[in-house]
Amino acid sequence: MILVTALPANYGDCLWIEYGDAYAPLVILIDGGLSVSEVLKNKLEELAARGGELELVVVTHIDADHIAGMIGLLEKDFFGVPVRDLWFNGLRHLPGEAFSEKQGEKLTALILEKGLPWNDAFAGSRISVDSIKDDVKMPGGALIRLLSPDDALLKRLRKKWIDVCEAAGLYADPLAEHIVESERERFGGTGMMDVDALADDPFIEDVAEANGSSIAFVFKFGKHRILFGADAYPSRVLDSLRHFEGEAPYKFDLVKLPHHGSKANVSIPLIDALRSQRYLFSSNGKIYGHPSPEAVARTVRHGRSPELVFNYETDLTTRWNDRLLAAQYHYTTVYGTDGCVTVPFP
Repeated sequence: MILVTALPANYGDCLWIEYGDAYAPLVILIDGGLSVSEVLKNKLEELAARGGELELVVVTHIDADHIAGMIGLLEKDFFGVPVRDLWFNGLRHLPGEAFSEKQGEKLTALILEKGLPWNDAFAGSRISVDSIKDDVKMPGGALIRLLSPDDALLKRLRKKWIDVCEAAGLYADPLAEHIVESERERFGGTGMMDVDALADDPFIEDVAEANGSSIAFVFKFGKHRILFGADAYPSRVLDSLRHFEGEAPYKFDLVKLPHHGSKANVSIPLIDALRSQRYLFSSNGKIYGHPSPEAVARTVRHGRSPELVFNYETDLTTRWNDRLLAAQYHYTTVYGTDGCVTVPFP
């Protein structure tokens, strides 16, 4: 049994994974969104009440929409739930010479203050596809295959560490919505969308250092395979899949698309290489306007009758709930309630 739940995280990510025994599932938490949602708080309190643990907490990368809520969780000691391992590439893990610049950001300070196990699966070292060649063994028989980042991407992040941390609010208020609305990507126009024109819009890959450092991986349990893309570069994800699994296609039961379905992180080669029943988009569309229409169009046209799973109903997502468009491109849509959607695998 696996349950993948995208929790309310505004325009960020907060993913709750349960697997194993349906009556006492093991739990993994990926990112914390912009703040600690009431839904997440309740789940953690229920987990604490039954004496459960978080088998793994993954902080995929430094970005306010992924880590601001994580800071709140650390401050609250995860509401009494023990953490068996926390994955996060801090400054100490980035390749390069040590330096004494301002680096006491809040996330690292809290991890150290709470004495949490930090990157234990990697012997306390960096999380990189260049430093581990085998699957990471998880409790209950699950396996994790790392896809991103690599050492080169971590080196790029190191050069921008201070700027990236400041942009994410790690030296100030991490809950501040610091990004201006003018950065939002927009649909534009009304009426039925031109899927082919959107899909064929020239692709320019993401170059943000923080996104490139994202921890993306394949989660394997029983017969199921799920790809968690974080905000990773599609080229890095594809390179890792080719290296570890040979030539495409790559079969998955669910793909959480990179960067909330940004047009700079969802490419035609990526979707062409994947064979998945479902594609998950996590965002309420604010600030950046995710998922981008171009990214959804590429998924619709190249995803081979996909099911599109959106955790929020917004003007950006409900436009895909079009009977004629769905019939033409052979896709279906699923929407969450109040930013929460669960994808089950018996």
